[in-house]
Amino acid sequence: MRQTDYVILGLLAEQPLSGYQIKKLVDIRFKFFWSESFGQIFPALKSLAGEGLAEECPQEHAGGHAAKTYQITTAGKNALVVWLSQPVEKESLRLEILLKTYFSNYAAPEVMLGHLAAFEESHAQQLQILGLFQKELERIPDADENHREVLRVIDFGLKANRAYLDWCRETQDYFEHKQQALLCETQNDIEHKQ
Repeated sequence: MRQTDYVILGLLAEQPLSGYQIKKLVDIRFKFFWSESFGQIFPALKSLAGEGLAEECPQEHAGGHAAKTYQITTAGKNALVVWLSQPVEKESLRLEILLKTYFSNYAAPEVMLGHLAAFEESHAQQLQILGLFQKELERIPDADENHREVLRVIDFGLKANRAYLDWCRETQDYFEHKQQALLCETQNDIEHKQ
């Protein structure tokens, strides 16, 4: 099974959901560390139902075109538990900003400064959203069985985004100094040619 299947089984273990609801939850709850597309979710739901790991919930009303809602089966819960007991696969980190920084000697410093400003804004927003989630969860009584675990995930996101912002500020300083050095070099060349 693929990781998408386990994301879906984990969410279905919490409550019955439609494919659209699963996508929305992934985008809200997991945005800073995970993504899934509709093109991954809907085929996975169909496959999980075909394997008996999830099942379609009975429709409450017959009129109109209601979204199919799925719930986890006992076999699905067992598969989730087995997956949770397996070692974590090698983590993969793909940050285009790091590739562009690596090859940035072929670009003007101001280009990189623009990329870094966008990177900083994105992670500052994520940090703010996670901070709001953390405050909201800390106010809610610990009634959900995974309440503390969710707070641990949020804590990771807060710390990771703070680290991204620290790196971003240091790298912005680097490119600002590089830009200044290039300007001085250009001015010196102009003065020598006169």
